[in-house]
Amino acid sequence: MPELPEVETVRRVLLNDLIGLKIEDVIIKYDRIIDCDKSYFISNIKNKTFTDIKRRGKYLIFCLNEGYLISHLRMEGKYFYLNKELDNKHIHVIFNLSNGYKLMYQDTRKFGRMIYLDGDIYNKEPLNKLGYDPILDGSYDLDLIYKKIISKKIEIKTVLLNQEIITGLGNIYVDEVLFSSHINPLRLANSLNKEEVKAILDSSIKILNDAIINKGTTIRSYTSSLGVEGNYQNFLNVHTKSECPHCKMNIIRVKIKGRMTYYCKNCQR
Repeated sequence: MPELPEVETVRRVLLNDLIGLKIEDVIIKYDRIIDCDKSYFISNIKNKTFTDIKRRGKYLIFCLNEGYLISHLRMEGKYFYLNKELDNKHIHVIFNLSNGYKLMYQDTRKFGRMIYLDGDIYNKEPLNKLGYDPILDGSYDLDLIYKKIISKKIEIKTVLLNQEIITGLGNIYVDEVLFSSHINPLRLANSLNKEEVKAILDSSIKILNDAIINKGTTIRSYTSSLGVEGNYQNFLNVHTKSECPHCKMNIIRVKIKGRMTYYCKNCQR
């Protein structure tokens, strides 16, 4: 959290604000947010102009007139676009812009990361490790993804959280995708058949698209820092729920590899 729909929502909002603006200065208050040399990052970002904002999985890709600023929000990263600096100890990176506004990055847990890259960024880390994006890529190679999934002898919930197979899914949406696919999150990935993997892929496309339409899921750490209020929490079937919407049995709540997981034992096999 934030997951693909929330990151896509942030991208769309910032796209309206930033394009054509020059970064006049960069202030870094917490060096570990930056995944490359701090001086290199600042010198390559400063005086560059935003030309586009893209997304791959959960990564924001700020396209500059030269090079790219890659940003991952991790658990609680947020961007603020304001004409004043916030008095907030959790603001770790500030971009002073040519229109007098500031783009500020807040992260209470300091897990988020940024890096400057140039050239063919999709063949460089971290983007080169990302798998199928259910929104960007459209059609999928079922045989290829099926082979990747069944090669894993761990819970399917854990496999789907691995961004190298399907990218963009996080804890909330994996629960929802597995419920829609009628698959128990504790099932070993190598026990799935091809039709079940197809159901996962089709459900991922539908659920993520629906969530984007509703501007993401506003619960806990994802809030309207850019004036956007997500609404998809009103459509969740199992995540944080107590009763299955289909069979009315109690929702099971269990931790899988440290991640709280919700599922219906009756509907998901």
